[in-house]
Amino acid sequence: MNVSRLCFGSLTIGPLQRSIGIERGADVIRCALEHGVNFIDTAELYDTYAHIAAALAGFSDHVYVASKSYAFEAASMDRAVAEARRALGHDISLLFLLHEQESIHTIRGHWPAVEYLLKAKERGDVQAIGVSTHHTAAVEAAAEVPVFDVISPLINRSGVGIQGGGVKGMRQACMKAYRAGKGLYGMKALGGGHLLDQPAQAFDFALQQDWLASTAVGMKSCEEVRWNAAFFSGEQPGPPLDLEDRRLHIESWCTGCSACAAACGQGAVTMQNGRANVDSRKCVFCGYCGAACPEFAIKVI
Repeated sequence: MNVSRLCFGSLTIGPLQRSIGIERGADVIRCALEHGVNFIDTAELYDTYAHIAAALAGFSDHVYVASKSYAFEAASMDRAVAEARRALGHDISLLFLLHEQESIHTIRGHWPAVEYLLKAKERGDVQAIGVSTHHTAAVEAAAEVPVFDVISPLINRSGVGIQGGGVKGMRQACMKAYRAGKGLYGMKALGGGHLLDQPAQAFDFALQQDWLASTAVGMKSCEEVRWNAAFFSGEQPGPPLDLEDRRLHIESWCTGCSACAAACGQGAVTMQNGRANVDSRKCVFCGYCGAACPEFAIKVI
């Protein structure tokens, strides 16, 4: 699979973050496609299939789409793959990953879903399978699983969000996976927003990792697409765009149920005085806490 070095990360345009409408979101994705991006990252959780499908309508060049699911049983993974194929179209090249794996133990716990994905791959419903992870241990474990084709690790120059081993440990684990024949595409090159003030340095770091086939970057406008596409193509795109900082907003009606804290893999969300509280130093602004909130009281803005 010959994917572009820049991957369109669709989390940013979805309801977990910017809540960009389908038509406008599709325009941003289409802008990326027209600037040479042929790889899109999404997930069952992101709720961006409609944006991607609208962008792909009438687009003739070949595009790869990677999606992810938390499914750990065959039946639930069957539904996840079927929904992705229905929503995105049956003629795309679909990669499918186990979402947010932590170690060999979580991979084993999801093995019935892996067995389903292997059958789906044999049928041609998916072209590659693997895992996404913020954890060094999961990269090391996935490197030793022969049936996995692809690993999507969290990696950035400052180590923001990396669980276990820091930048050095994650790089070593990724190089081990690369030598084992795995295809790798990185995420959170901008540290979920913590490195927005130094995009050139952050992207340079990603491009220097020759074991990374691609890097998923969230983009919410054509201006961002053009700047990022130029940089990843080796051009000089001019001064970095003036991007607003992200933050995790907690509404006054938070009930303190702690569902958000349980969903936070970074340990950034905790409960204090009966309501959610965020440690901005740990938060990678993924929005997964918001997806878990039954009161819609927490969101990346």
